[in-house]
Amino acid sequence: MILVASRKSELARIQAEMAIAALSGAGMGERMQLRTVSTSGDSGKGPFNPAVGSFVDRINELVSSGEMDIGVHSMKDLPPELPAGLEISAVLERGSRFDCVLGPSMLARLPTGSTVGTSSARRRAQALHMRPDLKTVAVRGNVGTRASLVRPGGVDAVILAMAGLERLTFVPPEGYGLYPLPVDYFVPSAGQGAIAIVSRKGFIESEVARRASHPESRSEVEIERRILSLLSGGCNSPIGITAISFGRGYTVRIQKLSPDGRIEARITESIRSLDDAERVVSDFNAVEKVKFGD
Repeated sequence: MILVASRKSELARIQAEMAIAALSGAGMGERMQLRTVSTSGDSGKGPFNPAVGSFVDRINELVSSGEMDIGVHSMKDLPPELPAGLEISAVLERGSRFDCVLGPSMLARLPTGSTVGTSSARRRAQALHMRPDLKTVAVRGNVGTRASLVRPGGVDAVILAMAGLERLTFVPPEGYGLYPLPVDYFVPSAGQGAIAIVSRKGFIESEVARRASHPESRSEVEIERRILSLLSGGCNSPIGITAISFGRGYTVRIQKLSPDGRIEARITESIRSLDDAERVVSDFNAVEKVKFGD
């Protein structure tokens, strides 16, 4: 029996079932069993902007120890460097990488002074950069909990990841809609929309797991995570990184903002492969120095 670990939320279970289906199709058969796990980020007792890795820590510990064989994660939750002995054995075909607004209108058309909920420092800074008049409030909980806050007497809108809503087949309440956010203002987190399968190095089924990987999605994510690592990963300022494949190359966007959204450094470049990541980061650092100073 191969034990597969995921978080307990409805979305996490859906993503784990997607991973199990992909692994089964790659040749792992019907020998998998899903086990759900609580992580430190699920406790609801920590800060609104949890530490990097808090939604994956316990699962990775169980995989490292051999108590679990495979961990399934939202890629954006994984820190750029995994614990020793673990590897990303597969990346499933990516869903939407973009953010969206759940509200009565698109973000640009919300009334002046509207209240927008998000627990993400990146999304908060991006929203304020686009609309300095907005009031942002921290919200926590799973996707359903955060979505339920959009109501008369609650917040006017919330910013959420489109991929999660699509996987949950979420239907907005009457009078509200889902409005995709422009990538020029809202560069997503590295890995957003992708599902990672993590296993121990040398795991007997690693080669089978690798066959479940979607090559294009994996290449994009590897570029994004490499850039994140080169930018020191746990950057305190809100940062978005995305690599979109086209033809024989990738369009890379990097965006960094001050927490209040007033200062922005951003670049868009075309690259051929992962080998170009250091050049892109060097170019971005030059722009960042001009915008943010030393």
